[in-house]
Amino acid sequence: MNSYYLGLSGPWWLTVLLILIAVAFSIFSYRTTVPPISLFRKIVLISLRSFGLSLMLFIIFEPILTIISGSQEPPKLVVLLDNSLSLSQTDALGDRKIFFNKAIDNSNFSSLEKENIKTALFNSDIYSPEEFSIKELNFKGQLTDISKAIKWVSSNTEKENIQAVLLITDGAFNAGNNPVYDAEFLGKPIFTIGIGDSTEPRDVSVQSIITNENVYINNPVPVNVNIKVNGYNEGELTLRLLDNGVQIGEQKFTVNPDRKSFTAVFEYSPKQEGIRKLTTEISSFKNEITLRNNSANEFVNVLKNKRKIAIFSGSINPDYSFVKNSFQSEKGVEIISFIQKKGSEFYDKQPTEADVKDAEMFVLIGFPISETPPNVLQIIKKELEKGKPLLFIASQYLDYNKLKTLEEYLPFTTISSKPQEFLAVADIKPEYSSNPLLRVTGKDSDIDLWNQLPPVFRTETFVKVKPESEIVSGFKVNNAPLKEPLILTRTFGNKKSIAFLCYGLFRWKLLGYASELSKGRTETPDLFDIIIENSRKWLSTPQDNKQVIIRTTKKLYTNNETVEFLGQIYDAAYTPIENANVQVKVSGGNQERDLTLTSIGNGRYAGKLEGLPESDYFFTGTAIHNGNKIGSDKGRFNVGQIALEFQDLKMNSSLLHTISERTGGKFYLPESAKSFIRDLEQLKNFKPKSVTTRNESALWNLPLLLIISIICFGTEWFLRKRAGML
Repeated sequence: MNSYYLGLSGPWWLTVLLILIAVAFSIFSYRTTVPPISLFRKIVLISLRSFGLSLMLFIIFEPILTIISGSQEPPKLVVLLDNSLSLSQTDALGDRKIFFNKAIDNSNFSSLEKENIKTALFNSDIYSPEEFSIKELNFKGQLTDISKAIKWVSSNTEKENIQAVLLITDGAFNAGNNPVYDAEFLGKPIFTIGIGDSTEPRDVSVQSIITNENVYINNPVPVNVNIKVNGYNEGELTLRLLDNGVQIGEQKFTVNPDRKSFTAVFEYSPKQEGIRKLTTEISSFKNEITLRNNSANEFVNVLKNKRKIAIFSGSINPDYSFVKNSFQSEKGVEIISFIQKKGSEFYDKQPTEADVKDAEMFVLIGFPISETPPNVLQIIKKELEKGKPLLFIASQYLDYNKLKTLEEYLPFTTISSKPQEFLAVADIKPEYSSNPLLRVTGKDSDIDLWNQLPPVFRTETFVKVKPESEIVSGFKVNNAPLKEPLILTRTFGNKKSIAFLCYGLFRWKLLGYASELSKGRTETPDLFDIIIENSRKWLSTPQDNKQVIIRTTKKLYTNNETVEFLGQIYDAAYTPIENANVQVKVSGGNQERDLTLTSIGNGRYAGKLEGLPESDYFFTGTAIHNGNKIGSDKGRFNVGQIALEFQDLKMNSSLLHTISERTGGKFYLPESAKSFIRDLEQLKNFKPKSVTTRNESALWNLPLLLIISIICFGTEWFLRKRAGML
């Protein structure tokens, strides 16, 4: 049923009074005419003038028509179907595709009316067809992100009367957040149907390969390889490590009932600089469920030399001690320190140009302070102008006014600052997960580790992030996220910098790592050392003063995943170039592909390649501006040798049970899913919802009313002329 209301900007009585006056005026105007006209014609002319004037007055009072309508929106079930590669496997129970089809048939969700159902297929992305057909399922997705699928449902609840979800999956998610939290936040019953065997299949797999992203020639680094064995109680396995396809190490393991997980540590001492591909391969046992997870790859960047680091600190403080110790734990790193006393003096000696000219990286910890001599800042500035990287850590008594001398080399500009301090907790978003500073295991679950860090200190400092900077972490205060950054990185031309706009980083080690060790949790990663070491490695990676920088967003891509290229183009003065012609040639997999990168502003370029077959690839990018070649860059990446979908091949029944129990749904196996429709119909909230909509139309803004008024006046004028009236 619809309700209609007409509103005016002025009082109704005044509108009616003015209209009556307009009618009276029209009658008075035609009381006596020259020449005299018939009564009928007089009535027509009076009516035209009265209606035209009344319509103009009506428009002046800005009438608005309000229509309030009510309707019943039917309840909707969202069906989420896992379309990832793990659903195409055959386990101890049989072919999972057969059980998936059985789950669809037995649940009988297709018997619902079309208006009551919405279907979506998910893997690492979401696809919702207009009309679902079993042919839509191809089970080729390289990742499983259940969390994203549930968030997609949540984003649609405001537009549709979604009252329940049916999730058909094996529950083995390997991307995104833990879906339990998103399921609880959704607040709707989620019914789950588990596909696959819940017991561990017979399988040998390489779970991960962990090593440094940047290493140095003849400087040995450890390569940790984690192996998992299921379904076998005896036998011998051989693990090999290869560098660009050439074997450089081998280890053997004996499997027994008490030993199903192995960690191998190889020592890798690179001999050549460049990007090297490390591959680990484990031998197989008979009747494994798959051999796709018996190898893993990682790329490392081999650099020429070791590094000399200059640390400037505004005082002796825990952050200085912990950062210095972390740097010194790395072989071949030489530290030179300059710690300021109260006043303009330094402990040991005053820094000079000769002291720091050989330093390849600068670290400022709570530096400068108000007493810092200007000549020391000029010494540092002169070295930073040469493109030397900078690591900055704030403090309570940092002088942001003096810091402006070095601000052009930092990822931010200071807007205002007060020394009042407060506790802040790192808030790292999923989109930051690929940042090299945050790498722990290389998995998306790394974010959960960082977001559990103890709080650190921050002052009331407000900054503006530079366009070429990247936010690594925001922060929360009392669990409320704020818009200001906590950690920033910047790459601009040949200059790189990292800024920690916080201090008390030692708390991450003492209250985090050390606290966990005291509880016997020896597997806990030391996140303080990891982020400091990752920062050093990232800053130490030379830019080679390149005017052309072209990279892929990742080194390893899954099958059917889009390969993304990013470029930065600068002129000789390192001013960004907006309209360069950037061409990338990709070779590998017995084919060559050409790609043109398009400008995305500020000297940055981007492009995508799809459909690359499984192989190693090399690329060369060239930038041309006004017919002149600016420079080139090259690199490599791999497609198809990530085995995340094969690392966990059992049904995660505990996760699916938890999702259903915490949301008020129910867990089924394909055989027991026949009761789903009955259980759905018993939900109290699975019923139509009354929806009231309010639409307002500004009648005064309609051209039609003005046109009608003009037609009335025009017709009146025409009839007067025909009658020969004055």
